[in-house]
Amino acid sequence: MAAEVKRDPDLEWLDHVQPVGLVVAPIVLKELGLAPSRQTQADTAIVVDQIDADSTKPALREPWPFFTKVLGWETQHVDGCPGGPDLPGDLYVKLPEHDTTLSPTWAVRELDTGDQRWQLLVRVEPPGIDPDARGAADGWEATPHQRFERLLRETGVFAGLLVSEKKQAQDGEDRYSPELRLIYAPRGETSGHVTFPLRELGTVAGRPMLGGLKLLLDSFRLFADASDRRLPALLKKSRDAQAAVSTMLAEQVLGALHDLLRGLDAAEPELIRKLARSRPEHVYEGLLTVLMRLVFILYAEDRDLLPSRTDGRTRQIYETSYSARGLYARLSEDAALNPDTMDERRGGWGRLVALFRLIHKGHRSHFVQARGGKLFDPDQFPFLEGRADAADPLS
Repeated sequence: MAAEVKRDPDLEWLDHVQPVGLVVAPIVLKELGLAPSRQTQADTAIVVDQIDADSTKPALREPWPFFTKVLGWETQHVDGCPGGPDLPGDLYVKLPEHDTTLSPTWAVRELDTGDQRWQLLVRVEPPGIDPDARGAADGWEATPHQRFERLLRETGVFAGLLVSEKKQAQDGEDRYSPELRLIYAPRGETSGHVTFPLRELGTVAGRPMLGGLKLLLDSFRLFADASDRRLPALLKKSRDAQAAVSTMLAEQVLGALHDLLRGLDAAEPELIRKLARSRPEHVYEGLLTVLMRLVFILYAEDRDLLPSRTDGRTRQIYETSYSARGLYARLSEDAALNPDTMDERRGGWGRLVALFRLIHKGHRSHFVQARGGKLFDPDQFPFLEGRADAADPLS
């Protein structure tokens, strides 16, 4: 039988919020023991009460009650909210070159004493505004999302929540798609964001996402938890963890390239050494492409995107005969049983080559759909298959 893919229930919500770039790293959540609270029917009912069920109308009748009732925010902690303190002038950023002034709708206070006064800026766009549409607002033609990122970087707050309700024509009617977009845009680094679709939060299927939203943005996380577990710390620790992982991966990639080169040289020394002398950059690009192929495959397998068909028999064939994850498990088991003879094994590389070709060309039964493109094209780097050039038959 095909191996069952086990997912961490504490991280399930991250699979549903459409992450773009890095905002919160799963490893940081696990290290700190942060897991979403299980959401009940009562929690869902609170969300439903704040959202208009008619998709032809804006979902949020009033934005602020959603934050008070669902996330537990209080007026004394949020400048600019109804009944709260006024927004200070230093949160208004003038861009004379664009004849535009950027500003948040609310600003969430940092309660700890220190140089940083704010944890989070919130921008509530008018209903119907597409956060990713250029020219959606007066003045500067940048998208509302780009404007908000600029505001975060200019004010030095870096974390923000963009509330929007994009309007789209469906079945002859305008329908609203409300969302909460948590953005992290530290100065000098690439930004990232995660998007919580509002209407889905009021459904049974959306409870994991609702739990994830509260994990990051409820009143306890923002105002009551220890400083190293609150939102600003989580965002910064996630970037620090990414930097550490990137350094480690760079070392591992270099080691993997050396191992792969040694293996190919042992299998076809004359071909590999001739190429290394005449076209070293081609050899390097080919070796790196193998690693990129494996990353693609492991990512797809981890998310059940391979094989293309999902019936039990198909999965069994794929796992036992093609899967990169299955090959790794088998090699690991063999290495534990026969550590001294692993260099004498044959067949593992051939299985990978077959998988690469299967993904590129597909199968007539649609067992695996053809992907085409350059990444898996066997003729881009024929030396990986023991061929001198694309015209040579397979050895």
